[in-house]
Amino acid sequence: MRIATILAPLALLAAAPPALATDTAAPAAAALERAPREGEVLRDAKARIVGKVYRVQPSGGVLAIVNRETVRIPADTLSIVDGKLVTSLTKAEALKRK
Repeated sequence: MRIATILAPLALLAAAPPALATDTAAPAAAALERAPREGEVLRDAKARIVGKVYRVQPSGGVLAIVNRETVRIPADTLSIVDGKLVTSLTKAEALKRK
């Protein structure tokens, strides 16, 4: 009887971490009104073209082609403005993130 009372709470705790792990991965993607799309043009805050989205990462960030180089753009710099994908980084700042 004692073993069952000890193991029951442990079984509940063992089931909790996967649910917590999925909740912590979503905030970056949830901040945007829609997810970035592959092939979409990436612009800076002044609506100038920075590059083109090559791949969308699970974290919500993107890999973009900027001046023929692949650069990682973090999710926390991305937003959707008037339906367009915008980063708070300039093209020069983005190129430093390769």
